[in-house]
Amino acid sequence: MKRYETKIDDGTLYVEGTDDWLVVGELTDVCELVGGETYSIEYGRAGRMADWVETDDQGNFTFDVRETLAEFTFDEEFVTHLEQVELESDDDEAYPYRTEFFADMMTTIWDAKGPLETSTDDQPR
Repeated sequence: MKRYETKIDDGTLYVEGTDDWLVVGELTDVCELVGGETYSIEYGRAGRMADWVETDDQGNFTFDVRETLAEFTFDEEFVTHLEQVELESDDDEAYPYRTEFFADMMTTIWDAKGPLETSTDDQPR
C-alpha cells in the first residue's frame, strides 16, 4: 500500500498528493492549531507499561510536532480527504481551511494513540 510523504519547504508544510504536492499551510500555523511546538498524549497505567511507550512520571508521552510531521506518512484515504479541502478561507483573519482540517485530523490521530484502556483499568488492585 502506497504511503504519501510530507515535506517542509521554507516554513510551508506539504503532503504528497495523488497528482502533485498539496500545500497544507505554514508549519507555524499548524503548530498553533495543535497547541504548540510539542504535543502530549496521556497514557493510563497499562499503556505506560508498554515497552514502546516512553512516558514521564505522570504518564505523558511528549513529542516535537515539527519533527513528527516531517517524518509522518499518510494513506490514500487521508490524502484524498485533504485534497478535497480548499486551502483558502473566507476570512482573511482565519487560518486556511486545509490547515485547520489537517491540524484537526492530526490531533485526532495522535489522541487515538493515547489512553489505551478504560478508566477502570487505572484503579489500584
